[in-house]
Amino acid sequence: MSMRGLNAIPALVLATLIGGGLATATFAGAGPAAAAEKAADAKPKRDPGKRIFMRKTCIACHGRDGKKAIMDYPNLAGQDVKYMISQMEDIISGKRVGSPDETGNPRTEGMRGALVTADGEVRITDEEIKLVSTWLSDMEPAPVQPLEPPVTEERMAAGAAAYKKGRCRTCHGPEGKKPLKGYPYIAGQKRNYIIAQMTDTREKIRTNGRSKLMFPFVRKMEDEEIALIADYLSQIDRTAD
Repeated sequence: MSMRGLNAIPALVLATLIGGGLATATFAGAGPAAAAEKAADAKPKRDPGKRIFMRKTCIACHGRDGKKAIMDYPNLAGQDVKYMISQMEDIISGKRVGSPDETGNPRTEGMRGALVTADGEVRITDEEIKLVSTWLSDMEPAPVQPLEPPVTEERMAAGAAAYKKGRCRTCHGPEGKKPLKGYPYIAGQKRNYIIAQMTDTREKIRTNGRSKLMFPFVRKMEDEEIALIADYLSQIDRTAD
């Protein structure tokens, strides 16, 4: 075929005649809709558990990704999944209650109010509870929050001794890092949250679930002993493991 004849053939047909590849690439290749679809596929999708965490306003008290909780509320990132599921269920049902926080509002009531209507209708499903708990458990734990003044080596040693004497490791493991199944990690948890939960258990304010088993160990603990254990545990870094 002469060059004149080639010039008379439409470009797309010519490409097909020459090699076939260009035509295929043109059709499959990249119109605006195809490009947009490809970009959407490449964009990482938000974990469904994280969507629930945001939508149910958990972030308001427990912070972004469960790592920057306000006041004396707990950081939840890296927590045991079965423990979180059980505590969410107990808070929703009203089995878990707490003493007032620094604003004067009972702990757990804010969370229950976000998840249960005034008429008693639960706003979260069992599957959503599982999804958000699984997502949080897969997160790396929050880094240690240094206390002011810093915890001295002597106080850390005294806290470790009180932790051992109180037989806390029976359920929570050495240094609070290896709990029995269904029990919480307490290493690296916020100091004031640890104090609040130990005190509430001692005073029989918190009696839900397995916290009843903790009562015999804390019922005779003085405030200073609880504070020692809380100082010690709060400075143990789980992110280093």
